[in-house]
Amino acid sequence: MRFNEIASADDQLALWRLISDNVWSAVIAQAKEQARLKAQIAATPKPKRIKPKKIVPKKPPAPKPKPPAPKPPPPKSPVPQQARVRGVDFDESFVAELIGNYFIRKEMHVEPKISDAMAIYLHESDAGDGRKFKGDVLHVFRRFSSLVGDLNLCDLRYVHACIFRDHLLSLGLKPVTVRKQTAILNAMLNVAFRCLDIDRLSPFRALKISGEDERRPMPVITHDLLLAVKKKLMTRFKPYKLIGLIQLNTGLRLSEPVYARVEDCVFDHPIPHIWIRKNALSNRKNKSSIRAVPLVGVSLFAAKRLVEMAKCEGSEWLVPQYAHYHGSNSCSAIMSKYLADLDFRSHMFRHALIDRMKACNDIPTRLAESITGHSSGGSDFNNYGTVGYTLEQKLEVLNRISI
Repeated sequence: MRFNEIASADDQLALWRLISDNVWSAVIAQAKEQARLKAQIAATPKPKRIKPKKIVPKKPPAPKPKPPAPKPPPPKSPVPQQARVRGVDFDESFVAELIGNYFIRKEMHVEPKISDAMAIYLHESDAGDGRKFKGDVLHVFRRFSSLVGDLNLCDLRYVHACIFRDHLLSLGLKPVTVRKQTAILNAMLNVAFRCLDIDRLSPFRALKISGEDERRPMPVITHDLLLAVKKKLMTRFKPYKLIGLIQLNTGLRLSEPVYARVEDCVFDHPIPHIWIRKNALSNRKNKSSIRAVPLVGVSLFAAKRLVEMAKCEGSEWLVPQYAHYHGSNSCSAIMSKYLADLDFRSHMFRHALIDRMKACNDIPTRLAESITGHSSGGSDFNNYGTVGYTLEQKLEVLNRISI
């Protein structure tokens, strides 16, 4: 029902009052109810809520910063401690190292001996595979070790070299022969010391040998003497005589034709020649010793005769009678004996050829050395080139000086 439906103002006012009173009564009742509920709630005791405590790990205290370390003082230069040994001052560290190395070697039983030096020398030497070279080294080693024993290298002294030298001289050996044998030991020890890092000198170094400077001077070899020698060698041919005739116009060392093979003599060539090279009996230690030498005059004749004799015997060696160890020594002895009345020895053929080349006064030294097998070193120019001196050049020289 709307207010405008009641026409009377009094009725409308009465209705309004009725509605207003009811509304306010409801509001007041609701407010009282709420106040009562609040009072009741407030009177009721509330249970205490216990909140769980959170366990928070304590942080370790931060390390206190260390105070900066003081700078060390600059190192002082160490003063080496000295140790006096037989009146000489040495650093203690140096002496301690020597003593330590000595006891280490002694405990390990690895102290090298003279026999070890010989084995190293045979292994390291360029001529170590040659039979003659091995034989010479073994012969000298056995003679020396039988006299003083197989000593440790550290125990080897100069007095041992003197004992060996005096022993050889007492056997009647010539000073030249004694020097050759001591030279083998000297070379053997030098190689061993180098390979074993032993810092010392060989006791055979500069060893004095009594009478070494008193060698018999070589007589002057004249043209007439050579003609007399040639004449004597041209009778009743024997192998040693033919060898001497080969030497006459080639200047070869005695061992070079003695230890040559038949194939080393080349006759089917415009310039007949003989090759000097390494084989089972001879080891050419120097490159300059390996060469081809033309055969001229009586030397060519002698070489052909020796080849014929070797083929008749079915031998591959030019002189089968001397194709053995020490064959060169045997040939030298018999030839020197045969020419003793002329006071001529086999090595004089070589000196005589060089005298004749020098007398020409225009033969280059290097060309002469290519014939004799010498090497005098010189500048790097001498080591360059691929051919060297030819047979034609050598033949021209030998034709000028042949006997």
